[in-house]
Amino acid sequence: MPQLQQALWVLAAFSSVFGRQVPLRFEAETTHWDLNIPVGGNSTNHLVFDTVNSLLQHWPNTRYRNGGHLHRFIVNCPQTHIRYYEGHSIVPGIIPLGNVLYHGTHSPEVPTVPEWLATDPEHSYLFCRGSKDTGCWHHTFVATRPLKILYFDGSSAAKMQGGPMDSQDIILWGAVKPEWTWEERKRIDELCTWGKRYGLDGFVRMEMDFEILYCDFKNGLQPVSRLNLASPIIDKRPLPPGPIPGYPITTLDDNGRLSTAVLESGSWHNHYPGDPRVELDLSRLVSFYDTDLVSSLIPSRLNQTRFAHRLENISSHDVQAIMKAVDRVLTKPSTSSGIDWRGLFRVITLRYAERLEVMQHYLNASETETTSRTSLEVADLVLQELRVMLAPYILHSVVPTPSGLRTGNSWASPVFRHCATTHTDFITSISFALTPSEKLLLKAIQGTNREICRVVVKIWAEAVEEGLDPALAAYKSRNMSCRCQNMG
Repeated sequence: MPQLQQALWVLAAFSSVFGRQVPLRFEAETTHWDLNIPVGGNSTNHLVFDTVNSLLQHWPNTRYRNGGHLHRFIVNCPQTHIRYYEGHSIVPGIIPLGNVLYHGTHSPEVPTVPEWLATDPEHSYLFCRGSKDTGCWHHTFVATRPLKILYFDGSSAAKMQGGPMDSQDIILWGAVKPEWTWEERKRIDELCTWGKRYGLDGFVRMEMDFEILYCDFKNGLQPVSRLNLASPIIDKRPLPPGPIPGYPITTLDDNGRLSTAVLESGSWHNHYPGDPRVELDLSRLVSFYDTDLVSSLIPSRLNQTRFAHRLENISSHDVQAIMKAVDRVLTKPSTSSGIDWRGLFRVITLRYAERLEVMQHYLNASETETTSRTSLEVADLVLQELRVMLAPYILHSVVPTPSGLRTGNSWASPVFRHCATTHTDFITSISFALTPSEKLLLKAIQGTNREICRVVVKIWAEAVEEGLDPALAAYKSRNMSCRCQNMG
């Protein structure tokens, strides 16, 4: 029983792995399946996995439930708290033909300089500027061809200190520039100038909802409507990106409802699949968590929570490496292997995420809540979840070694191996056909799936050895007895 209890605590501890960079001994080309060798070190496999699995989803790019630096963003509500997440991924993509986009402004004219587009009208209407007498102007556009974009993940449009704009700063200026956080006109103009060489139409970012920094409104867009709407504002407070010369400082005349409508429309994209109007090419993803590309950030992330991961300490050498990688993915034609990476990441998540959370609930409840359950009853509940997860991999021939010959659960290694490799064995065999970005994705899946399987199989193996698996206890006991007789 003590061994099982120790193994159960491994699962509780494992939950912290996804928020930290921890010591590493695991290599991608693992040739042995020792259940006692954990992931660790400078591995960022789990961070890449979590990032990719969260792309274009509002909630995971905004708030985490476990710890971190708490920032406050006030939208007509002093008690609104949002935890912003610093993005580490840059991903090319498109906005497909026929998608409708929105722009709120003070002018009836189509913008002749780079400006902001919203994916939802609730967002753009906040920027519909004008007096009560004149009203405001709300433009609707449609994409007349696939629009070529670059996506910055995280809360990349959150105009605040703490890192949400780090990756944009690196691309534009080669270093983090917190003093330019509110220089949105400078940022959009320089991003569009930089992106022109790559034929980029715009840049996708996220704050309360998703937005596009669009470079040339005469290229790729067609007006759908230009409406003079009732103005939503009264005199008082400026709205970002700042007051417009010749127009009064303003605030919303809505008792907060228009502001909460933006949060509502953003929440439509909270979870998978995220905002469906943007299609990302994961075979060209560039990540600051790629330690082969960016090694200088390893020391500053070690044993830090996710919220402490910044790009401030990146070396000039690694900045050059990132810029070369971005240049490569934006200039060379896509040579994707055709693997459905998004689907594969989703499959792994669906198989384990909720079940691991249920197991963690059982374990935490047994320690922190008044409960009538005994330790054995908690162990039984956990074991049921383990059996469900591992059923496709528990071989008929897998048998625990006799008590005197146990070698660290090695009898369960075949279960571990099948659990960890089923989804990736074929892809590994064609790794020569993968892009550098796809190799990073494969490594992230391998490392994350392997550690999940290692912990889950180890707990299950301890339970079996303690005779706590009713489906296997008698069968295993008979086999162990036969083995001992044969050895005698």
